[in-house]
Amino acid sequence: MKKTFFITAFLLHMTVNAQVKFDTDFESGSAGEIIQIDSVYVRTSENDSILHLAYIVESRFDPPNPVDTALPPSARWFYFRMTGAKNKYIYFDFKHTDPLRAVYSYDNRNFKRFEANEAELRKIHKFFDADTVFIAYFIPYTNSFLQTRIDKWKQHKDVTVNTFGYSLHNQPMQLLTITDKTIPDENKYRIWIHARTHTSETPSSWHLDGLTEALLADNKNAETYRKRFIFYIVPFANPDGVMEGLSRSNSTGVNQEINWDRDESQTVVEVKNLKQQIKELTAERTFDLVLNMHSQVANSATYWIHTAQTTNDKFLSRQLHLCYLNMFDNSYLSPNELSFSKLASRYPEGWIWNNFGDKTLAMTFETPYTYFGESNIWLNVENLRHFGNTTLNAIAMYFGINTPEIIILDNENAKTQGKWNSVKSDKMIYFGDNYMYPQKSGNKITYKHKKLSAGKYEIYKWTVGESGEKPVHDKNKWTLITTHEQRKTSNFKYKFKAESNDIFDAIMLIKTEN
Repeated sequence: MKKTFFITAFLLHMTVNAQVKFDTDFESGSAGEIIQIDSVYVRTSENDSILHLAYIVESRFDPPNPVDTALPPSARWFYFRMTGAKNKYIYFDFKHTDPLRAVYSYDNRNFKRFEANEAELRKIHKFFDADTVFIAYFIPYTNSFLQTRIDKWKQHKDVTVNTFGYSLHNQPMQLLTITDKTIPDENKYRIWIHARTHTSETPSSWHLDGLTEALLADNKNAETYRKRFIFYIVPFANPDGVMEGLSRSNSTGVNQEINWDRDESQTVVEVKNLKQQIKELTAERTFDLVLNMHSQVANSATYWIHTAQTTNDKFLSRQLHLCYLNMFDNSYLSPNELSFSKLASRYPEGWIWNNFGDKTLAMTFETPYTYFGESNIWLNVENLRHFGNTTLNAIAMYFGINTPEIIILDNENAKTQGKWNSVKSDKMIYFGDNYMYPQKSGNKITYKHKKLSAGKYEIYKWTVGESGEKPVHDKNKWTLITTHEQRKTSNFKYKFKAESNDIFDAIMLIKTEN
């Protein structure tokens, strides 16, 4: 009887197993060989059993790099469909890639992370209660989804969408220009952002999606930003890689991120298109800011900051100023998580520096796949979009843009009593041209603003600190000092009585209630 049972179970196992199939025949789909390594029925009661199946998933490598031949191809991205999964317990062991807690979906739209007890580094095990399951390294952001977003965004009166070139496989490279078209462009700050050079880095798309949504929101902040900025946004710098489910290269195997200093014969068409578009847009005036959006394996977000040795002291302090501003009201970024590197010509920022010098602040921004560093908040679409909103606000603060709800008053908006020293330093982080300190205690400084609208406000003081590669926690930040109720729309004054060691720069008013 025992022998008959095993034969019967084996035959049943073969029949059921044949129903479990894998494919990547859809947009951005990717997997290498998926190898079954075990199967067994586990009896869960006297009359019931569950089939347990185990697979090795060998994720697919990008093509060999024909330009940087010593650079090994990546195989990080996977995104596959499994059918026949219902009522089976399935184990996956991933090779060539490094998921900590991957994501899955039963409808290819709503993705969830595997729970902590279902996943560990490079492994997944789960009982599935639906027949079809999509499994991916992170929540996909496909070209089809992008087009639905662009179709929505281009309905806004302040959005223009253009195609500025085509990839090797004839995918359009799209540019969104976002600005209030009723306001002349001459005095607007000019911001360039591109994402998805490394196409597995889908958190960068959700981050940029959140920034775009915040910029197009129907509120006073967004309206002001569109009046004061021109945003040039390239959602996909590597559209072939997105479509074809690659990890870090374009369709030819070239890593576009380090292709910016090559001669014409070794520069891929996508990078040529990006360079040409930048040159056309900066023919009369440079960009003020360039952000290169990426994602990283490290469990934190970071800016990559270029050292003073390869730029200059002032450029370093400007980079850090934007970084520290992005930490305001933001648990997803801390001073400990900033990264530093030498500026190199092979990167987009190096090319920008070689062409525009320190006139353009150019930086790489990285969001993680897993969770936000010290906050230990696991990533999802909504907190990435929130991060996009805080990034937009930080950009506006950096350029000193005032809105009806966020008002920055620098020293030029202040009147002093007594003798004060004015300081300019490329090794300190502050707003405007200078910061100030009193020559003796008891001197006064009064910040003024005309016609502050009625409402309740929080008042913050910028704490000036040193620039440099060591993290600073107690300075270079907004510190809440008080609240204020403006009973009617009228002129505003706020006075400090200074101690001898006090440093004064900008204050900020944030409206909390009308």
